[in-house]
Amino acid sequence: MHSTKKADNPGAAVDAEASWIRRVADAAIEHAREAGSSTIVCASGISPSGPIHLGNLREVMTAHLVAEEIKARGLAAEHIHSWDDYDRFRKVPAGLPAEWNAHIGKPLAAVPDPYGRSDSYAAHFITRFTAALQRLGVRMREIRQSEQYPAGTYNASIRQAMDHRAEAFDILERFQTEGRHERSVEDRKAAYYPFKPYCEECGKDLTEVTAWAEGVVSYRCRCGHQDRMSIADGARISGKLVWKLDWPMRWAFEGVDFEPAGEDHHAPTSSFASGRELVGELFDGTAPSTTVYSFVGLAGGKSKMSGSAGGAATPDDALGILEPVMVRWLYARRLPAQSFTIDMSPSAIVRLYDEWDRYTVRAQSPDASGVEAHLHQTCVETSTGPVEHTARPVSFRLLSSAADITDANPEQIERLVRPQLEADGASLPDDTALLAELEPRLHNAVNYARSLPPEDRTVIRTTFNAEAWSNMDDKSRDGVRILNARMTEAWTLDGLTTSVYAVPKLLEGLAEDADPTPELKKAQRTFFKALYQLLCSSDTGPRLPTLLLSIGPERARELLGHEA
Repeated sequence: MHSTKKADNPGAAVDAEASWIRRVADAAIEHAREAGSSTIVCASGISPSGPIHLGNLREVMTAHLVAEEIKARGLAAEHIHSWDDYDRFRKVPAGLPAEWNAHIGKPLAAVPDPYGRSDSYAAHFITRFTAALQRLGVRMREIRQSEQYPAGTYNASIRQAMDHRAEAFDILERFQTEGRHERSVEDRKAAYYPFKPYCEECGKDLTEVTAWAEGVVSYRCRCGHQDRMSIADGARISGKLVWKLDWPMRWAFEGVDFEPAGEDHHAPTSSFASGRELVGELFDGTAPSTTVYSFVGLAGGKSKMSGSAGGAATPDDALGILEPVMVRWLYARRLPAQSFTIDMSPSAIVRLYDEWDRYTVRAQSPDASGVEAHLHQTCVETSTGPVEHTARPVSFRLLSSAADITDANPEQIERLVRPQLEADGASLPDDTALLAELEPRLHNAVNYARSLPPEDRTVIRTTFNAEAWSNMDDKSRDGVRILNARMTEAWTLDGLTTSVYAVPKLLEGLAEDADPTPELKKAQRTFFKALYQLLCSSDTGPRLPTLLLSIGPERARELLGHEA
């Protein structure tokens, strides 16, 4: 359970300094009290029309974080998640066989899995996403609309919508943009039915309702089939309410108290705006408390990801490189309305680990603000227990460099990491146990190293680079000699960092703590290039202190010390 201190009054904010999660939870609790809810229902929903990406994750994480905050206050809360796998298959994502065009118009749950791994197209993406959610500590009650609708679960609500289709049309028409339709309002109203059947013959929604009487829908399909369908209680059906009625219907049916929604759904003419009226007028319910969330983009890609378009990064992609607590942190630390970009480039990943490690130290210190401590707690623990994270968070720079240099050999990685930890005064277990304590960060570092393009991989030389030494200027040779002499004084990451950056200053006749200048930075680049040439026959590479630590003192002295 959360170790965050509960308020004396259940449901009250824990302290005056409130994160966005607490503020949104306050509104959800107030809504639930007004509605008389005994359990506060927080909802999310996704249509599994393709890879469920990091943009989709924002909806789920927002609902999850708010539900967790409510539970931490000692109140009953539930996170429900609707899989809209009864939505129509609209288009074939890039990379799939063209013959899947034949399935357009069928429910997503009725389309075969092109990868042959699951019982349907929808299930393939749902399974992949929910496996990632398990690692992220997200637990929710999942509702498959492909099971709910056919079973007749919503039949009473469908009848209500069909019986009051004129009122529904009038409400929706007020939210429509003028000039969009060629037909008159009267003609469109007469032809409007909020229920869309799936044809019993071809299985597609290329249908048109022709009549509604005494709980029976009559329809015809473009395939030529005509049929009637009973919407009586308990009758199995094939079809669903159109989206703008489906959403408010489920608010009322599930008693939803809070549900986040994207910017597009919160526009003045959007489905949330019309849903606020429809839920009361047609379904005798109330619209939930909500918060608007903005899009999540990828560096170098489109600002908004699209699952049905394919190619978007998914949560399991991120978890291959980032710890679960860090993925939670990406979403928890920003206001939902703030759009952000996830940069999965190599340099950005290393910086993100450094930032997370600094944040963890700060959040766990006595001087941490209430928001910092609360958000960190939210990232590392849920109501069901701790979220997967590394017990011994060694520098990701060191781990990834060690994985790169050793070709991910666990024994060699352990040999390189142990001296750094011992220098920090840590009490260490045996080899195997130490490697276990480095997970999942070690696994992520290996994935990171293996994902680097060939030109960015580091290949350490096996012999002294006599050619590079002969081409080096005298000042650089003197610098190598100085560094070689100093390295034995402090073979730690901090000690090597001090030495590597001190040498160029000494060569310029400056004090070791001199501030950087343009001239000094130029001298540093020249010296660092000389070191990289001696170590790996390259002009660049991993940060030199990390690289030297990974190589080890004996091999480093051999590569830098010959003829020096």
